[in-house]
Amino acid sequence: MTGSGSKQNKKAGVLICGAYGMGNAGDEAILKAIIREMREIDPDMPVTVMTRDPEKAAERFGVRAIHTLNIFGFMRAARRAALYVNGGGSLVQDVTSRRSLWYYLYTIRAAGKRGCRVMMYGCGIGPVLYEGDIRLTRRVLNRYVDAVTLREPDSLEALRRFGVTAPEIILSSDPAITLCAAPAGDVDAVLSENGADPHGKYICFALRRWPGFNEKAAAFSAAARYAYLKYGLTPLFLSINHHNDSDAAGKVIEGLGDTPYRALPGPLPPELAIGVMAKMEIVVSMRLHGLIFAAGQGVPLVGVSYDPKVTAFLRCVESGCTELSEVTPEILCTLIDDAAALREDRRGLLEKAQRLRDMERHNIETAGKLLGKDVSLL
Repeated sequence: MTGSGSKQNKKAGVLICGAYGMGNAGDEAILKAIIREMREIDPDMPVTVMTRDPEKAAERFGVRAIHTLNIFGFMRAARRAALYVNGGGSLVQDVTSRRSLWYYLYTIRAAGKRGCRVMMYGCGIGPVLYEGDIRLTRRVLNRYVDAVTLREPDSLEALRRFGVTAPEIILSSDPAITLCAAPAGDVDAVLSENGADPHGKYICFALRRWPGFNEKAAAFSAAARYAYLKYGLTPLFLSINHHNDSDAAGKVIEGLGDTPYRALPGPLPPELAIGVMAKMEIVVSMRLHGLIFAAGQGVPLVGVSYDPKVTAFLRCVESGCTELSEVTPEILCTLIDDAAALREDRRGLLEKAQRLRDMERHNIETAGKLLGKDVSLL
């Protein structure tokens, strides 16, 4: 690891920065899991979070919270913190925004220069498309990052391509896989409040707006009708991100005709979303954390990939997947048939999820090492 023990002098606690407070249940699940693991390392550890919604984070998690764009607050927190945590999620990518990549690389550099040990936590890497961004990523990570834990092997290969060799690089998994479902009564209540029978049989669709989605909406509608007619599964639409998931669901609902359906408001708190997923017979998801929530509960998956991170995760759990650009009613129906056949092997699906949870321990073990704590016996 590139840091030295002197970095720890008179510094304590952890500063966490990621895509938090933006209405995405997946990112909030990651944050909750990371905070819980920091408390596992040390119940009294000072924790500061960079988020777009500091008041909510402070109230919900009992942490000190600073707005993501409060750079002066970030600098003060970095001077106090022993460990800077970047992640999780796919923060090192320039597909959605080059400015976002530059921001996260800037915070890594700034934290390192202020004496923090630096860890990228259960993260995904890429895609990084611009050659200049690859050079910047290589330079910053090689100079300022002590350790990187990755949520899937594809990200490991991406770092190799970029020439990132100085940090310790460890294969792990997404922290959100460790979260548990909300109590059954709470899950039943949210279903009932939205007109869904808690004891019904459902196929969940966790979709998102993305270029090319509107042209494929009719295929999702056809697949939902197919699942209802062949397997008696009522389509249930769940939003992971409140900004645009309901728009995507609405496009599919328009094509359902007289097929019954239910739609839940979103995003739900992660534990409730996980609890809802646990009641599903099959989950069809474009959202990575829709897939992670369902996989953790042993639910058969159909993944529709708009991003390499989705494909990479589905490869880890050996589940069916198609690219959004290739979606047809026939492909989706075939994948639904494959998922339906797996319902009898819930034990095998849960064993795959447990393997991911076991690998996720590398996140907390690495953080503990950087903080000078032995967590191997925790």
